[in-house]
Amino acid sequence: MGQLLRIVILLFGLWVVLRIVRKALSHRRSEASPLPPPADMLRCDYCGVFVPRDEAIEAHGKHYCNSQHANADPSGK
Repeated sequence: MGQLLRIVILLFGLWVVLRIVRKALSHRRSEASPLPPPADMLRCDYCGVFVPRDEAIEAHGKHYCNSQHANADPSGK
């Protein structure tokens, strides 16, 4: 009976230690700097690459990843 009591106490002690470690790690993660919000992305109508809205080039009512694609798109002219 004494052996069983020792095992129960040991398991309870391990459980308490694990809870303390998990709580410390979760608190540590919550203090990390938050990520910036994702940028609004647009798809290039020529090649299909996604680019941030502020970097996209708008021509002929369409969006392009660079000026060469805006000039090269035959459907945009």
